[in-house]
Amino acid sequence: MTTGTALHWIDGTWVGPGGRGGAGIRPALGERGTDRRAGDGQEMAARALAAARRAFGETRWKDDRHLRARTLHEMADVFAAHIGQLTEALAQADGRPRQHARFEAETAPSRLRYFASLVRTGHGRALEVAPGNCSLVLRRPRGVAGIVVPGRSPVVLLICSLAPALAAGTTSVVRMPGRTARVNALVFGIFSEIESLPRGVVNGFTEDDGAGARYLVAAADVPCALDGTAGEPSAMEDFIECERVTITPGTIQR
Repeated sequence: MTTGTALHWIDGTWVGPGGRGGAGIRPALGERGTDRRAGDGQEMAARALAAARRAFGETRWKDDRHLRARTLHEMADVFAAHIGQLTEALAQADGRPRQHARFEAETAPSRLRYFASLVRTGHGRALEVAPGNCSLVLRRPRGVAGIVVPGRSPVVLLICSLAPALAAGTTSVVRMPGRTARVNALVFGIFSEIESLPRGVVNGFTEDDGAGARYLVAAADVPCALDGTAGEPSAMEDFIECERVTITPGTIQR
């Protein structure tokens, strides 16, 4: 049996006891794991959510699309550099053939680059509703996005939600399942290597009991992706809200 503890990555810091490398179980081989949580899931979710809210309010992330595009490209580069390690960890996690695991690992960089390109194409809408009266519709990030990753295909389903959320300008809390602890440790390690990523923009924790996931879903102001979103431009709409601004001569009314 393979057991261990995977650290959480919250507010730019490794949180919890144990080693960064983590450990996981291999269900395909009939292994059963012990409790690998580095703290209660709900507590970690609350800490991660607080960090993400702070980052949304205090950093340039939501307003600087050039920063977001640069960060997503850098994230793609670091994921690409770790394809071999991710392949081995994914293959061990569920016993799938290595070529299938490698296909999943190789999907992450291309999806990140795809949404990095969409960051620069954001737009609103302007309409002259009457002479001298202009109405604008501006697209704004919704705040903090919660991402609950299932045990199957954890890397690709994480990226399918995280990439559009970051491209839209939200900050994020990522809940990873305990059964993929070794994969989680690698993914959180990749986040820690992104130099252009502001502290607290991406936070991740591992849990077994689902308490943290339920905490995120129950938060009224947190849109949650539960099992990955489609890799299309419309995926960003889940994390965007519209604001109408009416401009009349000499005034701006909201």
